[in-house]
Amino acid sequence: MRYMHFQAARPKHRAWKRERVSCAGIARISGSALAMGMLVGSALGQGGEKANVTPPAPSNQAVTFTDLEGAKIHAKLVTDMQAQRQGRQGPVTQEADWQIDVQPEQMISFNFRATSHTLRGTKTSPVRARTVKLEEPWSTPDGEAVWQFKDGDLTFVRSYQGGAVRTIVSLKRDGQNLTCAANTIFARERGKNGILLNSAIDGAPVTILSWKPVSSICDITVKKLDTASPSKP
Repeated sequence: MRYMHFQAARPKHRAWKRERVSCAGIARISGSALAMGMLVGSALGQGGEKANVTPPAPSNQAVTFTDLEGAKIHAKLVTDMQAQRQGRQGPVTQEADWQIDVQPEQMISFNFRATSHTLRGTKTSPVRARTVKLEEPWSTPDGEAVWQFKDGDLTFVRSYQGGAVRTIVSLKRDGQNLTCAANTIFARERGKNGILLNSAIDGAPVTILSWKPVSSICDITVKKLDTASPSKP
C-alpha cells in the first residue's frame, strides 16, 4: 500500500487568516485561564486553605508473597480426563480440593484431596497434608514437587514420568481485599503418549492420555498475623 500525503489548501485571503488566528488565540488563552482558575479553586477549601487531594492507592498494585502471610486459600478444580488403568481405558472426572495456609518465613502448609468419578462409581482419596518452604523442592513417589511464587501467581509444580502438572493460584487486588483464581495445566513430554502417575486414591499406576478443564473456584481470606511481642503483666 502506498502512503499518500495530502497538503491542505492555502486560504486566498491572508488577512482573513491572520484575523481568524488572532481570535482563536484569544479564545485559547481565555479558556486556559478559566481552566486554571477552576483547578486552583478545586484545590482550595473555604478561606483559601488547601483541600486534601491525595489520590487513592492504586488497586492494581502487584501482590507480594508478604501480602499473603496469614492467608487461607481454598481452591477446587474439576478436570475431565481420558485415562488408562490396568489395560482399560475410559473417561474420568477428577475433583481436586486444595486447602492452602500461607505462614511467616515463606512457609506453606497445605492439604489435598482428590475425588474421581468413573463409570464404576466415585472414589475419594485420603487427605494428604504437608508443610514446606517456598522454592524448596521435595521428593514424591512420582518425582519432585515444589511451591513457587512469581508475579502474583502461587504455583504448585509436580513432576511425573512423562510430564508435569502445575496448579496455579493467581492473586489480584480488589481495593483493600485480595481475590484469587485457580487453574491446572498439564504438560506432556515430547514423544510421550501420556503422563504416568500413581493414583492419589489407591496408588495404582494410571496413565493420563488427555485432559480438559471443566470448572474451578477459589476463595481467599487474609488474617494478618500479630507479630508484636505479648505484653508483660
